[in-house]
Parts: sequence; structure tokens; C-alpha cells
Amino acid sequence: MSFGFAFLGILALIVAGVPIVAALGAVGLIQASADDVPLSIASQAVFHGLNSFTLLAIPLFVLTGEILHRSGAAERLIRFVTMLVGWMTGGLGMSVVASTMLFSGLSGSVNADAAAIGSTMIPPMTKAGYRRPWSASIVAAASGTGILIPPSITMIVLGTVANLSIRDLFLASLVPAVVVAVGKGLVIYFYAKYREPTSERVRVTPGELGRAGLAALPPLVAPVIILGGILWGVFTATEAAAVAVLYATLLAMVYRTVPRGDWMSIFVNAGRTSGVVLSLVGVAQLLAYMLAYDQVEVVLADWAGQFTGNYFVFVTVVMVLFWILGALLDGIPALVVLIPLFMPLAVEAGMGELHFAIFALAVFGISLVTPPLGSACFIVCGIARIRIVEMLRPMLPFMAVMFATIILLAYVPAFSEWIPSQFAK
Repeated sequence: MSFGFAFLGILALIVAGVPIVAALGAVGLIQASADDVPLSIASQAVFHGLNSFTLLAIPLFVLTGEILHRSGAAERLIRFVTMLVGWMTGGLGMSVVASTMLFSGLSGSVNADAAAIGSTMIPPMTKAGYRRPWSASIVAAASGTGILIPPSITMIVLGTVANLSIRDLFLASLVPAVVVAVGKGLVIYFYAKYREPTSERVRVTPGELGRAGLAALPPLVAPVIILGGILWGVFTATEAAAVAVLYATLLAMVYRTVPRGDWMSIFVNAGRTSGVVLSLVGVAQLLAYMLAYDQVEVVLADWAGQFTGNYFVFVTVVMVLFWILGALLDGIPALVVLIPLFMPLAVEAGMGELHFAIFALAVFGISLVTPPLGSACFIVCGIARIRIVEMLRPMLPFMAVMFATIILLAYVPAFSEWIPSQFAK
């Protein structure tokens, strides 16, 4: 079964309403049967894809985000950031972007960012005069930045399948994440001043700001512990995740905001989310194995090899392909299948492995917030109580900023490689 038939089969099942994990698994098993591959080999491919110490960081970071959200740490962060920048034109919208930058370092999940920030910020934004589609677009666009902010779950999966250092990926993503966040902030300012006037009146005294900052200080220490420990070699990403769980638990115990009976639901929710992510990784590895078994990479190399001699064409083809497939397959399955296939081609075209990985990650970030397929869009639409088609037009300026960042990232390797090179000295 060719890659084209496999893709069409996956797409048909998704359109029919079959969950992505079931669609990937079904097509992988059908392809294994068609190629007379024993089911024991297929199951080993799934096991091998999940048999990684690094992937253990995913449920731990998900659990960290769940505990911090239930304990009220996220609300403390959001309140402090809102006080800090809420007085500006478009300040509430900018506080969404800034809060996401901070909360992403705690939750590790784009969808968790969208849910936590959206439920907290959309009601006050609506009250201040933001139209619901515009406020939902701000939250969705901001959450899309989270894929580039350590400890992004997608980044951990990428490092695992591409055999890249998680530490280097974390370092390489910092500058692109800041640049795209600043670009989104400028869009919000322009629209608040000229296109979407609002009535924000966030006025705080220095004392109130100081108290909010003091309350937010313990949660702010969490990213410092996580990233500082990884970047300075104190512990690995997985060990950092375990430390983060311990720290988040201690905060919850100090705050005393999590009733004893709620801890079971915290673990259940974290397990459910982790199960979805890891199931996607496992079945996507099965599909990737079958594509390799059928030597699809040879066919793909022959097709894409004609573009590697022209850097502009290669970047354009990869960007469009990853964008579309990332939206259809919800990011992680597309990443598991496509990255190993395209990494050698990218190197041949002149991109370093780390450079290409961050470039691909940024493209997948757009996929997750592209209506009507992006998963983050469904979450914020549910919170804002709007139809997803209402987000199409408001999302355009944010997507323009994200694509501009991707183009800059593609043609300026130092954009992603400079900080890792400094730490390597």
C-alpha cells in the first residue's frame, strides 16, 4: 500500500468521525496485513516507539500543569501579568500572550494553555469590549506560541523521534518564541488602537502590583527550576519533569486550594491527556515503520530530491506540506511520520538538523491554531461559545505573523542556532 493510499485512508476515516489515534492504528494494521508483516512485528514497532525514557517526561509535565492549574497557580500568574501590562492599549490581549509564555513553561501543552488561559481571560476581555471571535482568536494564536516554549510536549516528542538533544531544542526555540510573541503583541496593539477599540481600564497601585507579584513568585520559580536545571546539566528533561511534579505538589499543599478528594481527578485527567498523546506517538510509529518497510522514504526522496537543489522551493514545499498534514493529523502524528523522512532531505538542502527541527516545529504550531482544523481553535470556541467559522477572519493577522517568523527562521539559521552554539562553548 503506497503512502498516497495510506494518507487517503487516514483522511477518509478522520472525515468519517473516527478518532485520529484509531484512524492511524487501523491504517497501519491494514498496511501491515497487506504487506504480510506479522502482527507481532507491528506491536513491537509500537512498543519500540514508546520505549523511551525521554517520553516519560510527557505524563509528568502534564501532571505538573494539571496540579498548578487546580491549585490556582495559573490564576496567580495571569492576575500578575494582567496588572503588569493591562493598562496599555490592547493590554488585556497582550496579557494573554504574556501569560501563555509563562504558563507554557509550566503546562507543556498547547491545548492546556488554550483551556487555562481562555477560561480565565475571555470573560474579562468580552466585558472590556473585545468581540468574542477576536478574543478567541487572541487566545488561540497565543496558545500556538506554546509549542515553541519549553517544556513543550511536542518538542519532547520531536527530540525523541529525531534523536536530537532536548536541551538544544529548548535553547533553539527561545528566540523564535519571543519574536513571534512580540509580533502578536504588536498586532493586538494595532487592532485595539485602530480596528477593535476596547474599554480596558486596568489601573493598579504599586502596592497591589507588588502583592500580585509576590503571590505569583512561587509559580514563576517553576520554569526557572525546570529550564535552569536542564540547560545547566543538573538533570535531564525527564528528571526535570519529576522535580516539577514535586514542586507543584508542594505549592498545592502550601496554598491548600486543592481539596483532598480532588487529587484523584487530577491524576485521572493527567492520565487521560497523557494517554491520548502517547497513544498517538505509538500508532504513528507503527505507520512510520510500515512506510519505511515499503521504502516510502526512497520514493519521497526521489520526489523531494528535485527540490533540494533549490532552497526556496524546498522550504516552500515543506512548509505547505507540514502545515496541511499537521492540521489534519493534529501535529504529533504528522511529526512522528514526517520528521524522520524529511530530515535527511533538509540536510541535503542545506539546513542543519536542529535548524530544520525548530522550523518544522514552528510550522506545526500554526497547524494547531488553523481554523477549522486546529485543536486549540475547538477549545477556545467552546469557551467563547462561538462557531469556529467566526474565527477565520480574525486569525489571519496572527497567522501572517507566524508565517513571517517561519520565513525568517528558514533563511536565518542563527535565529535558532545561536543560543545553543553559545552554550556549547
